[in-house]
Amino acid sequence: MSDLQLSKPHQAIHDAFTTALSTYRSPYTVELRGYYLQRLMTWAQDTTEHGSVLRLTLEDFHTWLSKDVGPAISTKRSARSTLSVFYEWAETIGKIKKNPARKLSSMRNSVGIPNPCPTDDIQRALDRATRPIDVLMILFGELQGMRAGEISRAHSDDVMLPTKELRILGKGNKQRLVPLHPLMQELLPQFPTGYFFPSDRNPSGHMLPRSIGRRVRHLLGFQPGRNAHSLRHKFGVDALELNPDLMGLRDLLGHASVATTQIYTKASSSRLRKLVDDIPEPPGHRDRLQALNLDPPMRVAGSSRA
Repeated sequence: MSDLQLSKPHQAIHDAFTTALSTYRSPYTVELRGYYLQRLMTWAQDTTEHGSVLRLTLEDFHTWLSKDVGPAISTKRSARSTLSVFYEWAETIGKIKKNPARKLSSMRNSVGIPNPCPTDDIQRALDRATRPIDVLMILFGELQGMRAGEISRAHSDDVMLPTKELRILGKGNKQRLVPLHPLMQELLPQFPTGYFFPSDRNPSGHMLPRSIGRRVRHLLGFQPGRNAHSLRHKFGVDALELNPDLMGLRDLLGHASVATTQIYTKASSSRLRKLVDDIPEPPGHRDRLQALNLDPPMRVAGSSRA
């Protein structure tokens, strides 16, 4: 799952936790929680005197969340959720007497704006592709709006050519049926049956979401903000540009709430441009301004008011 090296006691705790979690959570969630726990354990080993994840305090959590997990609020939320779930489990089975993560403050999800991957970057990514599955990763994100975790689990059995639909296993093991893009209808039958991204290194039989994400970032040149999710954002923005059906887009992307889908309305720059350009120029305004012969010329950017 990672190159992070754990001590034997930490590895045993990590394995016990992920095994327990796998009884009621999806493989994607188990992998994500296990990844952040592994990072926390490595951080505890490297930066604390006692070196044990079971002896961390609320102050330690604040330090880790602020300095180690990354600046994105979505990343911090995932890391914080891991703290809550892990220490609740540790308290339940008697590893610790009191859950130190119980007093962690909640984090609001950022509304933000989409970050659609530019077409030129996608073309360069396709030029870097060395395998058919490299291209397929890009297409699943750009043309079907799939998350990295959803791409990793894509299987030939999910392709329903008679109805031209694709079954996607999303967050929380929730399934959704979406129309297959015409290009995908043509290409997917050319791939072998089974997982589209097989791997014999994982018990699941397919590449893990982080492996998909890492490969996509490589194809996109490891540029800031260019990742599998930016391909999904491009799908959302493109779809909304062509058809402003917010409820339909919500279902295509597998959002629990249309409030999440609404962020895509903020990125439609061409539509915003059209809204402004279509406002007619008020008659006489230009002539009046020219007649004033303003001297000195008006300063627009950075000017101060008298």
